[in-house]
Amino acid sequence: MAIPSNGFEVIFTQKLGEIEKQIKVERYVTDEKDFYENKEDLTAEIKENLGVTICFRSSRADAQFFMDGLETLPEPRLLVDPVEGEVYLSPAEEPITLFDHSEKYYPLIPDLYRIMVVINGQRYYSLIKVLPKQLEVAQWETMKQEVERELKGLAKDLLLKKTGLNTRMEGISQGLLEQFYVINNHFSTVMAAISDLYRKANAQITKEYTFVSKEKSRIIDEKTIRHAAKHPENNHTFKAPISAVTYDLPENRLAKKIIESISKTLTDFIVRVDDLEKSWDNPSGLEKEKTLKELEKLSMVAGKMRGAIQWIKTAPWYSRVGVYQTTSIPHVMNSDPRYRALYQLYRELNKEQFHLQNHQTYSYQWKRSDKLYEIWGYIQFIKCLMGEELSFVPESGWIYSQDAEIKTPDLPANTEIVFNKDNLRVHLVNEAKLPTQSKQTTMKNPLYTRGTHTCPDGRLDVYKDEIFIGTIIFDFKYRPRSAIWNESLILVNKQNEVMRQLVSYSDHIHSPYLFGGGENPIISRISPVQEVWAIYPNRYGQARSYDYPDYKVGLIELTPGQEQGHLVEKIKESIERLIKTSEPLIEMVAKS
Repeated sequence: MAIPSNGFEVIFTQKLGEIEKQIKVERYVTDEKDFYENKEDLTAEIKENLGVTICFRSSRADAQFFMDGLETLPEPRLLVDPVEGEVYLSPAEEPITLFDHSEKYYPLIPDLYRIMVVINGQRYYSLIKVLPKQLEVAQWETMKQEVERELKGLAKDLLLKKTGLNTRMEGISQGLLEQFYVINNHFSTVMAAISDLYRKANAQITKEYTFVSKEKSRIIDEKTIRHAAKHPENNHTFKAPISAVTYDLPENRLAKKIIESISKTLTDFIVRVDDLEKSWDNPSGLEKEKTLKELEKLSMVAGKMRGAIQWIKTAPWYSRVGVYQTTSIPHVMNSDPRYRALYQLYRELNKEQFHLQNHQTYSYQWKRSDKLYEIWGYIQFIKCLMGEELSFVPESGWIYSQDAEIKTPDLPANTEIVFNKDNLRVHLVNEAKLPTQSKQTTMKNPLYTRGTHTCPDGRLDVYKDEIFIGTIIFDFKYRPRSAIWNESLILVNKQNEVMRQLVSYSDHIHSPYLFGGGENPIISRISPVQEVWAIYPNRYGQARSYDYPDYKVGLIELTPGQEQGHLVEKIKESIERLIKTSEPLIEMVAKS
């Protein structure tokens, strides 16, 4: 049953423009079991991407405030509890900043964040819920799940393509492939972590007592004196303190538990692969032979990992570490890269362990919403180009390159995928900075800008018969349409920064390679940019597009959980328009 606070208060303050809104956390439980069973009754709410502060006040100076994610703050007032192993705040009248728009702070992503206050030896639990600003919660979850699913699916497709594995063949399961992804992704970092921990695991200097002769006893303390008083018959020795090194720390106990668990997981994995190989004693067909060869490689990787795990068990400190019995996570598992490498692997192999769903700190592996929306949007372009309507085939780039690593991919800047269809070639480029001089361009990277906005989120460079015929620029905007394009501002010539950015992309980008290049003075004055699209989510209603042809700018709604057919049509129409526009100009360049 939820109760009010007693002797303390927790107040979040969010600022939107000049307006401040206070959100007081008023409902708590004192039993951790009740906390997990009554989350909905406890939740206070704030919005993502808005500046937010927190004020923790109490009648007791020794009260402590814990919250998932505090450890990421650049806040000198944070302290570390030696028992909990987590950072906390002491009471103060002055609020601290959880997020503002400076580079020091990372926004709280939409999720549930546990709050715990310790006062007078009593624990109070509650929750703060961070809501997505531009999407419904269900839409945000859909976006996150789609990115996760699509990236894993792309990695799986690559593995099947490169190795010849066929998921329809008996014994090859998605689970087996996922085990490979996890091991392959973490192998090098875990090996480095294990090597370092073998030599210098965390340790502390502690005080221990031993009996030494009175002549050799150099240090005595209260415990020595008390023991001597209780045992006056012992005239020759003292129970004296000595300094000792102990490795029996929470992080080493958890590391030991993780090592034992990973060792068992790898053994189980090797046995499964071995059983599968034995079931194909007489493989027939090239496809099965390729599969067996790949399985042998997987087993070798797992064997190397298991060997490394077994090796660390011979470290001098390993046998001196006790059993990890608590469910709390030592702060070191996040802050020390060696322990973090082990812990990240363990979490992925054992998703249910330690009730990780209740420790929202670890959801920081996910991107902030605007970056997540960019990744999701780029994936939508891939799906549109490869779909039945457009039917482009990926040829190279990102995971489609011959030398691509077989792992769940990230989407770094400068990612480029080349698609082909008949005599058309399309380059889908992610976050590539444009040069500012024509001499820095190439046929593969044909654009430069005379403006100050040099890095659009994405672009489609289109080639016909190996001749560059134009480009479509797009930028993902995780914000409402009114904050992207406002026609009333055009009338008074007071465009906002986003409008100036979009217009700069449409007006200031040029290419010496357009329509075949050359020195034709007419072609040199033509912009290669067909259109500039601002792509944004709209949590309400059907997907729509808005065109502003005077500025070559279009606004396209693209929302998780909705049909994206309108984007397919938009891409199709724009490519067809580029082809039609290019034909007479290519001919003119050829004759000049």
